[in-house]
Amino acid sequence: MADVAGRGGVGVGTLYHHFPDKRALLLELIDAWAERVGSRQQTDLDRERFLGEDPRAAIGQWLRRSYDRLRKRPSLYLVVLSLAERDPEVRARWAELQRLGVRRLAGLVTFGQRRGLMRSELDAEATAFLIHHAIDMTATQLLVLDRPPLDPDRVLEALSDMICRAILEEGR
Repeated sequence: MADVAGRGGVGVGTLYHHFPDKRALLLELIDAWAERVGSRQQTDLDRERFLGEDPRAAIGQWLRRSYDRLRKRPSLYLVVLSLAERDPEVRARWAELQRLGVRRLAGLVTFGQRRGLMRSELDAEATAFLIHHAIDMTATQLLVLDRPPLDPDRVLEALSDMICRAILEEGR
């Protein structure tokens, strides 16, 4: 808590006034993370910008940016993953964060279907669930292991290709 207070530029007493312990602080961080994800309402214009002229390239770049962001600061992600196994409250909040991520991704799939970019027969929610969790598990494996068994660039490229083959219309 002293390190957190120091990084936040406040006294330890002030921090303890708002958060009785590290767990309370962690729960607040997870809630703030979920709030950010939930409050970022995507419009069709946002989705259009995301997919752009080349959806395959957009998906690859998105995976790369997401991985690079996690690689720079993996601590909260890894702490939450580790505690979710044994703390029901952390697990419930992590599950809500996951649900929000899947919902956002399902919106992107639905948009892509309406635009003729993504296969129309896809179940948007199930597809979003699979993609979200494939990305999550891949990130976990690349971040948790000190020396991943494969080069992360190769893995991200293969993941991007797998996702694109599963969702994009032929020729996209």
